[in-house]
Amino acid sequence: MRRKGILNVKLSRAISEMGHDDIMLVTDAGFQMDHDERVIDLALTPGVPDLFTVLKSIRGEMWVEEFSMIADAKENNPYAWNGVSEIFPDAKAGTKPNEWFHGDCYRNAKYIVRTGAWMPWGNVALVSGIPVKEWFENTGAPVPASWEERHRLNVEHGQDGVE
Repeated sequence: MRRKGILNVKLSRAISEMGHDDIMLVTDAGFQMDHDERVIDLALTPGVPDLFTVLKSIRGEMWVEEFSMIADAKENNPYAWNGVSEIFPDAKAGTKPNEWFHGDCYRNAKYIVRTGAWMPWGNVALVSGIPVKEWFENTGAPVPASWEERHRLNVEHGQDGVE
């Protein structure tokens, strides 16, 4: 029995299997999908579990380099946009068209996590990352210039190195 962290076996395993640049799509309860082996359906009742609880749990166990939400979320659901931004302050934040979420993102996501989120534009694509400084220190080399922005974000938010 685990003492802490994510207890859902499938979600815990999925996080362990994520590699750099893999996508984990976390959706609201209404996201249209096939329930194939990639889907981890956590939805219980409307609002349970909520989007933020699921994202905070994932945050505790997975390096998230960037996230994207549907472009309309920033303007039409600032509650969701701001909440996700607060959970992942060291990740690059972006938006994508709704069609991307239901097309390329859905097809390319390694895992799809369905929450009970009961809100419009409650879908978030998480791109798995690495702890930059720790990763490159193992080589004895400095952080390359191409990785400096990511390293800066990690350091500013106390997320670079082992937690």
